Amino acid sequence: MWAALSVDLEPNKDDTLERVCEAMLWFDRVAPRGTVYVTHRIAIERPDLVGSLATDNEIGVHVHPREFGHDHDQLAELPFDRQATLIQRTRDALADACSLEVDEITAFRAGRHSASRETFDALAKLGFDIDASVNVRYGQYLPASMIRRRTPFALEEGLLELPTTYIRPEFPSRLWLRTFPSGTITATANTLRTDRRFCSGKRAIQALVSSSPGVSLYFHPYDATEYHDLENDGPTFRRRFERFVARLIKDNAVFQTAGDVDANGFDFGTII
Repeated sequence: MWAALSVDLEPNKDDTLERVCEAMLWFDRVAPRGTVYVTHRIAIERPDLVGSLATDNEIGVHVHPREFGHDHDQLAELPFDRQATLIQRTRDALADACSLEVDEITAFRAGRHSASRETFDALAKLGFDIDASVNVRYGQYLPASMIRRRTPFALEEGLLELPTTYIRPEFPSRLWLRTFPSGTITATANTLRTDRRFCSGKRAIQALVSSSPGVSLYFHPYDATEYHDLENDGPTFRRRFERFVARLIKDNAVFQTAGDVDANGFDFGTII
């Protein structure tokens, strides 16, 4: 199987950067390979960190409109031209931080998974190859036929879509009870670190991996610290993530960046 591990590298929920760098250096040590989607503010304020991460990982663009003075973080609600401007400004800052050519940065994920068809149009116009914004839990701006997809697929705009992997457990089961009422288990830090209704996060993620040909999983730096006092955050989350990675290695999973997934020539089937 393949494993596309990723991090949305952004400030903490209170806009500080406390412990963000340390959490990312831990990820860099633990994950054999992955994609780090970075916001404009991180690129400007911590170019040293971004440059270090670029040595072993793919760097992608991650946009939160609030960093540019907007009063909300819904990129999909902005006009096409404004979306394109924020995406390109972030990409330019990342290229400077990593000493890369701008067109070498080809992967994107919208903050809060807030992407629309206008977002995909903007990405295609700017020369991106990959979007990783689709998540079954965030379906406000995209058609259901797209949100329900759980493996990589082609977009009509010419991009590869790398959705967050998910499963719908069968009823009745402990896994199904855990997911009620949403009905889904997603490949996220929130799943891995939370224990619900007699089903641990570790069991939920393992069930997802066992039921999928590949897994696209992401987290945020604050999941790996005790800064926000989340359930099983900090050391507990780190132990679980390290065991998850070790299990993937034991199962001979191929660790890929988003760009690697695109280059492997999946049979994407129907273009959406």
